Amino acid sequence: MASPVPAPFTDMARGVLTAKGETHESERARLQSTRDEQGAYQARISLNAASRDPPSAGAAMRILVVHSWLRGNLGDVLQGSVLLRALRSLRPRCLDLAGYPRIPGEGARELLELADRHLPEPFAWYWRYAPGSVRAATVEPWWRRRRATLFSRYDAVVSAPGPFLARYDARCPSALCDVEIASDIGVPFILASHSIGPLSAPALERLRRATLCVARERASYEYLLANGLRAVKSADFGFLYPYEDVVSAADSVLRSPRPYRVVFLRSRNLSLRKIRWHRGQLLLGSRLIPISPGESVVVATSDAYRDERFVARVSRQLGIPAAVCRSVRDLVTLIAGSSGVVSDRYHPAICAAALGKAAELLPNREPHKMQGLEHLLRRHDLVALRDLAWQGITAVTDALPRVAALRAV
Repeated sequence: MASPVPAPFTDMARGVLTAKGETHESERARLQSTRDEQGAYQARISLNAASRDPPSAGAAMRILVVHSWLRGNLGDVLQGSVLLRALRSLRPRCLDLAGYPRIPGEGARELLELADRHLPEPFAWYWRYAPGSVRAATVEPWWRRRRATLFSRYDAVVSAPGPFLARYDARCPSALCDVEIASDIGVPFILASHSIGPLSAPALERLRRATLCVARERASYEYLLANGLRAVKSADFGFLYPYEDVVSAADSVLRSPRPYRVVFLRSRNLSLRKIRWHRGQLLLGSRLIPISPGESVVVATSDAYRDERFVARVSRQLGIPAAVCRSVRDLVTLIAGSSGVVSDRYHPAICAAALGKAAELLPNREPHKMQGLEHLLRRHDLVALRDLAWQGITAVTDALPRVAALRAV
């Protein structure tokens, strides 16, 4: 059974929904209330920056942010931009961003604009597949020399938020080696906001050498504590993104004569044969998603590079419109006008929660990440979630001037 396509969504320029309409007064009032709250968090960042002692500690720093994924995944933009703005509040001498690929995607422009320089860094997937003898004899020594030279130019290295510190992620071995390299040459290394685990015992020993570790959900935090590692309990920095400013800057939120639910799906989770209509409801794997009478469904992605083709196939199979979000503005306005979100991606659910929309999470292959987020959304309201995220940001911005001052002694 195909869900009818809402009339305003028939203009699909570049696959992005282009429907527009007026923002209702109740929506305006809700957004203004959330905007006021968001402004308070931004004021706290500014106040913290102004009250640092000594005031020159942050200003003298050279900070390098590594492990940035710059293909244009909007989740990385949401969390990364909050981190970079907080680091900017320290007024460092330089703030450089090292990331992959060499030529970043258009969606990552916001991150590049917040940094002084973009330093291309390799995606070291080959670590996973190199035989142990080859890795020990050639790959790791080459990597260590290259990274030690780079890290030695900075007063601190910050690992960009992400889920890559797990044994199933090809980036994990090189990322953990970076922790060890920085420690060996005396450069503080901060894990800014991560989903962590599961890891092998040797990997956990490498992780132990990080100067600071911020865990972005309870599952990661408890995993680290259970293995004898200290961590700061936080929530994803994406909760602190100024979503309401994006909505205000846009002409309007996307509106439809009929309510619509947005379903975010990633290509490497559910296969097409597991996505279908069942008696008027949407079956996603083993999860049956009830669709209200008169409600439409839009399939979407926040990672155009990886999932645009997959989303187009789902759209054709189900007979529903597709939305390929290529910017934070696309993502925020799409969700702001919706009746809610179903997602097997992390950050569309965070965006929905921040905008006061219902969010239903689908399981994927990253258990700590998704189960941890589900716990956060069920147990905490938005104020508490932002306080948790603020706790992580504060831990990072407080630690950097302190460790820089110690290193200068």
